[in-house]
Amino acid sequence: MANISLTYLFHGLLLSFFLLLLTHNLVRADEKLIEQKCRDTETPTLCIQCIKSDPGGEKANSTTAIASIVINCISNHAGVLIKNVSDLAAAYSSDKKFAAVCEDCRKGYTRARKSLSTATANLKKGDYDNANHYVIVALDDDYVRSCEPGLQPYEFGIVPPGVFYQIRVYEDLSGIAMTIIDRLLAYKQP
Repeated sequence: MANISLTYLFHGLLLSFFLLLLTHNLVRADEKLIEQKCRDTETPTLCIQCIKSDPGGEKANSTTAIASIVINCISNHAGVLIKNVSDLAAAYSSDKKFAAVCEDCRKGYTRARKSLSTATANLKKGDYDNANHYVIVALDDDYVRSCEPGLQPYEFGIVPPGVFYQIRVYEDLSGIAMTIIDRLLAYKQP
């Protein structure tokens, strides 16, 4: 009798395990869709890296999900830039002009993150026009636009090359997001 109970228990656990695996596999990334959407951008390798590095990337099975993940990557890069320029401002606080440039950069990327959050909310509502608008707002913020030129005079000796690289990645990811959202807009038009 104990053997029968153990057998039923074993079969129940085994069935539960297979059902869990089956359900987990139902929501997974659409690799072909990711490659197709990324191939349509100017920097497909960066697009794919962004999606694969994001925890939500394993569930990217729609164009909207892909665009949302890219916006999240942009926001993450803005966060890295905020930390980097804040650290630089603190380390070189005696140079008031440089500290002011860093503070302006911090303001710009902080505002950009708010715009990106709004872009994501609009994307999830299916309001692709406003989603695209807020990605543009995050990229065209006056402080964001003046950040790289403001840091340029300090490129050698103070600002590490990684900061300039992060700025370029931020810009490239913004272009990727706009391209993908533009495709959503094109499909939505009658």
